[in-house]
Amino acid sequence: MSKSVLFLALMGPTLCAAEPLEQPVGRIALGSFVDHFSDATGTWKGLVLSGEWYRDSHGPWSAAVSTSQRPEGTGTTFMISKEHGFGGSTWVWGGFSAGSGADFMPRFRADFDSNLELKGPWGVGVGAFWSRFSGDQSVGMLQGGPSWKGEDWSASARLQQIWYGSGGGSDTGILGDLRWGSDNLRRWHSLRVAWGKGILDSVQPGGSLSSTGVTVGTGTGRGKGKGSGTGGSYSFLSGGDSPNEFLASTSTHIPLTRSLALKTEVGWGKREGQFNLWTGSVQVLYTF
Repeated sequence: MSKSVLFLALMGPTLCAAEPLEQPVGRIALGSFVDHFSDATGTWKGLVLSGEWYRDSHGPWSAAVSTSQRPEGTGTTFMISKEHGFGGSTWVWGGFSAGSGADFMPRFRADFDSNLELKGPWGVGVGAFWSRFSGDQSVGMLQGGPSWKGEDWSASARLQQIWYGSGGGSDTGILGDLRWGSDNLRRWHSLRVAWGKGILDSVQPGGSLSSTGVTVGTGTGRGKGKGSGTGGSYSFLSGGDSPNEFLASTSTHIPLTRSLALKTEVGWGKREGQFNLWTGSVQVLYTF
């Protein structure tokens, strides 16, 4: 599975693009992911089924279910979310998710993300989440920073702080996102780079380090265009004197026909002194 997912992710940019439907009613995606760690953590893999409903022009309702299989067990996450755009680059997004099965799945998680247009192409983004795990463990995150949106290009940078429950310490990191393509239903490409402590926790939607939790999520640059969102699950409950981490990933979304599209992601990261990792995902999307 690992080789097939990474092969399709790398081949995505070479496929021919097509014009998508102009006014979709809904979108369904089915995908898989794999994360391979160089240490005893081993390999994680899973499946994702998600959908979006475009009730109006402000942004879709989204729902997703993902399974994550790891050496320590198998868990499932269910999520529902809503995006609302106010025009220009101002939007808000919120989601709720619940997990079952393995202890690495949060029993409950609430997510919030937003961007406020300030002047011209400039804006400011703010995001947060709170997760509750079994055993009354909790994790919270707050991030914020500038954003820039041109006609085809957009970028964002955020400073992030994670808290690991009472007495668990905190971690700080920096996340950046560069993207070409202003509409999530058309062809787009993005590059995400993150460095600091707690990075791998914060960018692990849907049970994987790849953004497979929703149909067209775009990491820290989500919310630009028709459809966005994120998923949610945590595995690393650390904090305090944590080692530095690094993650770089690239995502590609290419319409194949007016109704079918392919989204792929590949990435590499490391936790200093502990492990390297390789991650990949692929999704097939149907718009109707």
